[in-house]
Amino acid sequence: MTGRRAMLGLPLLAACEELRTPQSLPPTVLTTASGQGGPLRAAIEATAAAFANQGQALQGQPAQAALALARLEALDFEVTERRAWPMLSQTTAYALRIARNENRAALGIAQSAPQPQVITALGNVSSRLRAGNQAAAESLLVPAIFEPGGQQTLARLGDLGPLPAAEQASAALAREMRRLDLDGGWVGAGNWWQTGAPGAITDGLGSGIN
Repeated sequence: MTGRRAMLGLPLLAACEELRTPQSLPPTVLTTASGQGGPLRAAIEATAAAFANQGQALQGQPAQAALALARLEALDFEVTERRAWPMLSQTTAYALRIARNENRAALGIAQSAPQPQVITALGNVSSRLRAGNQAAAESLLVPAIFEPGGQQTLARLGDLGPLPAAEQASAALAREMRRLDLDGGWVGAGNWWQTGAPGAITDGLGSGIN
């Protein structure tokens, strides 16, 4: 009987362990934006703004373009691969993947390149350019991920042209964020999206649940 009771208690122990185990943090490009409502909300709004009006704000701005591409890639990764938002519209999730593929084609990123590597590389390129270190930025654009890489890819970052799929998908995601706020639809997203301090039981980008 004692052994049976111990076995029955195993699922409870596993569940408790899962609750104690913190989820991995999102990429840095999604946690460094400033704005009302927390950095993740700000990153979504900033991404939508960057691709709006046919991406005019990105023309001639390779650092901003690299950051915008990194953020959309990261948002697609969280939605599609990590299922960060269970209640997100599947239409929006599909639009993000289409936009990611369009962005990769525009810059010459290999479609098979692992998303974490692409996100990290583009985020670091943006940081190096903002620091005025163009040579370091070029060295991060390796041909294994970026075709042709280096100086040529950096030049392309400054002249991406319109990216309609990215504009539509990022705008749709911003609308979805507001819809989920109104509907209380962040339940189940976990404290990955919390607005409070680490460890707080405040799920979601909206008011959360206490």
